[in-house]
Amino acid sequence: MRFRPPALLASLLGLATALSVGIPAAQAAPAPADAASTAVVADRLVLEPTDFGYRGSLDVQLTYQGSAPGRARYVITEPIPGSYQNDEWGITCYSGGKRLSDGRIRVECDVPGGELQPGEVRDFTIDFEVLTTVQPYAMKARKGRLAVTVDGQVVTDETFRTRFRSATGSLKDPQPYVRDTQPDAGITTGDLTLVRQPDGTFEGRLPITVGYRTDAPHHAHYLITSNLPPGVYEMQTDPFDGCAHFCVPGGQLMEGEQRSFDLIFTGPADTPLGHLGEAGIEVQTDPWQPQPPLDLDPSDNATTFSITAVDAA
Repeated sequence: MRFRPPALLASLLGLATALSVGIPAAQAAPAPADAASTAVVADRLVLEPTDFGYRGSLDVQLTYQGSAPGRARYVITEPIPGSYQNDEWGITCYSGGKRLSDGRIRVECDVPGGELQPGEVRDFTIDFEVLTTVQPYAMKARKGRLAVTVDGQVVTDETFRTRFRSATGSLKDPQPYVRDTQPDAGITTGDLTLVRQPDGTFEGRLPITVGYRTDAPHHAHYLITSNLPPGVYEMQTDPFDGCAHFCVPGGQLMEGEQRSFDLIFTGPADTPLGHLGEAGIEVQTDPWQPQPPLDLDPSDNATTFSITAVDAA
């Protein structure tokens, strides 16, 4: 072991004392500004097989660090056209969304749960659904994107992968998922019998079955009638789900699904008894889009039905 000579040690101590006198005291660190809010987005959306296509949720954790209550929004770019699901779209989102060139939607919505409190950590999910036939193998789709803003400031903007779990539960060796681009709807009906009611008017039910043979994205299917007798018109579907344009009840149809229901008609008291002729009905996929999609096989999109008016039994 080596020792420093006493003379040299003394000289070093003297130098240290002189330096300590010449250096001013350190200034106190400034008070930290408010910490920035953060959001953590799961890096993968897993769509699970169900009895009705695939469903899955993207997990998000938001930590709010504002000094006063605040609000947050998110901007979602769906990974697959028509897959983003939000029952409160018309309430918590700020438009119908921007349709991208590949058919996907980008839309801005409120983070669920309302106002955020300082220091609050909020977990929420964003839901997705793909109405395609469940496959025995895993699949992968293109990436989605999620940005979160707090009081107008972006706190994260991230992409996430998309995977379909196989019918056996596997995520290994995924094959590319390719969604159909053209709808393929069809309709069949029975005939309509209008029966006189106690108030003298007529009412009847037309049994309808609508089928869908692709997984092309769509919002709804609508029913368009033609050549009805004077005064006879459709009232609503049964079951009725609030659609104002006589849409097929129950929402979007899954690939391969057939859905049966009734369309209720009414007629005035002076409707003549007997055979009233043939009328037409057509099923259309999203007819009010700026560019309605062309049906893959339009030959079965329309049919006719017979109308008869009878007295009550």
